[in-house]
Amino acid sequence: MLRTPSLDALRIFAVAARHLSFTDAAAELNLTQSAVSHRIRGLEEELRLALFNRLTRRLELTPQGRALAQRVDRGIREIDRSIVDLWKTEDDSPLKVTMLPSVASHWLIPRLARIRQRHPDVDVQVIADPRLLDLRAEALDLAIRFGRTPNAGYDATRLMGDRVIPVCTPDLLQQHGPIETVEALLAMPLLHDSATEGDGSGSDWQAWLAYYGKSDLACQAGQHFSEATMLINAAMLGLGVALARVSLAADHIASGALVCPLPMPAPTAFSYYLLGLPEQADRAKIATFRTLLVAEAARTEGFMLSIGTPQPIAA
Repeated sequence: MLRTPSLDALRIFAVAARHLSFTDAAAELNLTQSAVSHRIRGLEEELRLALFNRLTRRLELTPQGRALAQRVDRGIREIDRSIVDLWKTEDDSPLKVTMLPSVASHWLIPRLARIRQRHPDVDVQVIADPRLLDLRAEALDLAIRFGRTPNAGYDATRLMGDRVIPVCTPDLLQQHGPIETVEALLAMPLLHDSATEGDGSGSDWQAWLAYYGKSDLACQAGQHFSEATMLINAAMLGLGVALARVSLAADHIASGALVCPLPMPAPTAFSYYLLGLPEQADRAKIATFRTLLVAEAARTEGFMLSIGTPQPIAA
């Protein structure tokens, strides 16, 4: 039973068959003429077939050589196409990026149009999930995480810090305002993000009061929501004052849909990080997207600085 010849030998044969010249094939393959002749002779011996008729000043394919050349040439073209398709699939596939639903809705998605304007070739598949998904297990490219430190085992880029600030609709402020003290603010209907209470992020009302030396004041009354998107939506509907992360409320504040009844921001203990797999950190599309996100995060941090400077009050 004949063994399948090596792909290298078949490739040399295909080039020689195309040129009908060992010399020209050697030039294309960057080999010597004798090396090409030797490899073709070895292939013929392996197949026990004559593939070329060696005439005085030229070569011609035997019928068996012609049939083999056609098939090998087809096979090489198919392999080349497959490799190109693999490259195109990698290059054209969208980046799968996971994050909390609130970050997706209120920070990343509003910025995707500007990102696409700057780099139309960067497509993103946004995967909003409250769980901290494992990038390898879920075949994901990147994650945007809000935490105290980057997750171990990932390539991490710090995007931005955050602040919390009271926000409400202009109409609600008009009904209750002007608000000049923390006590007056707490007399308004309060809205709470239950997920931040006790998570260490410093994003809840109790942490905000502690930052301003007002831990003795009560802030538990009011409606509670399990997720930041619901909190911001409730504030937008005029249900009360929310203590919102500026990163998530920035666009609503900038548009005037939400206002700060008491412009007293407090820094969070957590920051945003972009996480990726270390072995993919240098992929062109990931590197480009990382650069774009860093720029967008810098814009958001700049806005944070424009709406007040935290001034802790001594207890």
